[in-house]
Amino acid sequence: MSVAFAFALALLAQEGQATLQSCVFEADGWVCRYRVPEAIYRPETAAPARTSQPTPAQDLAPGVPRDAEAVRQDRLIRRCADAGWLSLCTPGDRREAQALKARADIRESLRLEVTALAAKNQCADAIRVALEGGDLDLAREIRAFCAPVD
Repeated sequence: MSVAFAFALALLAQEGQATLQSCVFEADGWVCRYRVPEAIYRPETAAPARTSQPTPAQDLAPGVPRDAEAVRQDRLIRRCADAGWLSLCTPGDRREAQALKARADIRESLRLEVTALAAKNQCADAIRVALEGGDLDLAREIRAFCAPVD
C-alpha cells in the first residue's frame, strides 16, 4: 500500500468525511472537487499579495523571515508539482506548482553558473551572466563577494 493511499484512508477515517461536490471531464481525465471538513484540513489564513520575488540570499539563509506568499509557493511546489492522481491538488494547483518549479529550476541553474564563474575568479563574467539572466539581486551579491577587501 502506498504512503499516499494510506494517508488518504487515514484522512477519510477521521471524524467527518470529505464530500463530493462535482466532477468534470477535462482533457487529462476526470477532475473531481471535494469539500474537506475543518477536522481534516485546516486552511491557512489568506496572505497578502507579494510585490517582489524573494532574494536568493533569503532562499539560502536560515533564520531569515520570508513572506507568507513565498512559503505558500514552496509548499505548493513540494505538494503539487510532481503529485500523483491521489493527491489533494486541483489541476490549477498543479499547473501553478509546475510553473513555479520551472522558474525555481531556472533560477537555480543561473545561480550555479554564476557561482562557478566566481569560484574561478572570473568576477566580471559572473556579474555579466547574472545581469543577462535578469537576477539583479544575484548580480549585487556577486559584486559584493568580488569586491576587494580593504
